[in-house]
Amino acid sequence: MKYLMSFVFSLLLLSACNKEEGLGGSSSLEGYVYAIEHFDDNFTFQTDTFPSLDTEVFLEFGDDLRVGERVRTGREGYYRFEYLRKGSYTVYALSKFPGDYRQAVAKHVQVNDNTSRAETIFIHTGDAVESAMIKGSVWIKYYNKGSLVRVDGQDSIPAVEARVFVRYADEETDFDDARVGDKGIFVFQKIRPGKRYTIHVSSEEITNETYKNILLPISKEIEVTEAYKTYPLEGEDALTFTIKMNN
Repeated sequence: MKYLMSFVFSLLLLSACNKEEGLGGSSSLEGYVYAIEHFDDNFTFQTDTFPSLDTEVFLEFGDDLRVGERVRTGREGYYRFEYLRKGSYTVYALSKFPGDYRQAVAKHVQVNDNTSRAETIFIHTGDAVESAMIKGSVWIKYYNKGSLVRVDGQDSIPAVEARVFVRYADEETDFDDARVGDKGIFVFQKIRPGKRYTIHVSSEEITNETYKNILLPISKEIEVTEAYKTYPLEGEDALTFTIKMNN
């Protein structure tokens, strides 16, 4: 009996001296999660930030990379973990990228007595996250018997309503297309960095019975290296058709 009591006492003493991070304490950890929304279809990289409602927040204990606890945020993006022992913790939430790719945004926190506050977590979401844009123009030049024909005082006019296509430079299949606007401009959004792209337009899009000898489809290659940047195909790099008139 004496040995059993001694063994129980030793276990209680060991438990009392255990200072490892985890559940079973009287401290708490709180914080906020905000979402940075990356909009598309506005032709800018403008974002908006707001409290992230009903977002899952994860907690790791000390150096343990496994998820120790998880909660969801409330209407102000607020979360709280209860009953923690004092120590070092990592709290994180997930940014959401197109293609269902996720990335953790983490904050390290030292939890002491009572309630500790983590730095605000800003996650990113939206179809335009980590994307770039390609902005270009398509023009038409008219020639009659080898001489440039000026239209409304201009050397070239915009190829309005022409369809422009984009594909990866090492592939043969287009993954998107755009229409040329009344100023000759087209824009491709949600372009992923780290790739070369081929932009091309077919002469079939601007065929007119009045003209002949329209050149073959024209194309340009462009390398996109950085997110949140617009890559231009304008000026000297614009796509330009040459059309020879019948007369």
